[in-house]
Amino acid sequence: MIGSASLDAISHQEVHFLAEDEHLDVVPNFSLQSLHLLGGTYGPFRPQMKTSVPMWLAMLLKKQGKCSVVPPRWLDVATLKQVIESERADDVFQGLPHHYIEIATDLCKHAREDLEDWNLTFDLVDTIRAVRHNKIQAGLRSLDENALKGVKLTNMSAMEVSVIRPFMSNALDNFLEGSITAE
Repeated sequence: MIGSASLDAISHQEVHFLAEDEHLDVVPNFSLQSLHLLGGTYGPFRPQMKTSVPMWLAMLLKKQGKCSVVPPRWLDVATLKQVIESERADDVFQGLPHHYIEIATDLCKHAREDLEDWNLTFDLVDTIRAVRHNKIQAGLRSLDENALKGVKLTNMSAMEVSVIRPFMSNALDNFLEGSITAE
């Protein structure tokens, strides 16, 4: 695990670090044939020509005033409102990027002017996170001995998994200890 003392836990900072490798589109305002870095080669960078780069590079270029960030389609206000409705109406998690929380947080923090309405976007993503968290809690409360056969975690984000991982590990350990003692 990345700098973690426990095999069960990965911190929010570590999940955020992993999310920084997700790609975003940027529109640079500078020219550069290509950028050769340890993690790969990015570019070419031409003014007003969209190119894909990792989120860490997009945020660095944005902070330096060298690009604007093209928000992902799923981060559109209308799409987020539709996701909220679907999340509330269905027990199944809606398909969102694995790092949707981290991407939205970074864009709302560092690329506000590139978003339609960053404040509303942030609130909508937080609402999605809260609705999904409530679903997770309800699902955990309904676990029984059949949980040992498997728990389906389709479409959960990395941050959501990191939140429940320690609880699930401890709960299963306790359950197994209890079933061994009962024998």
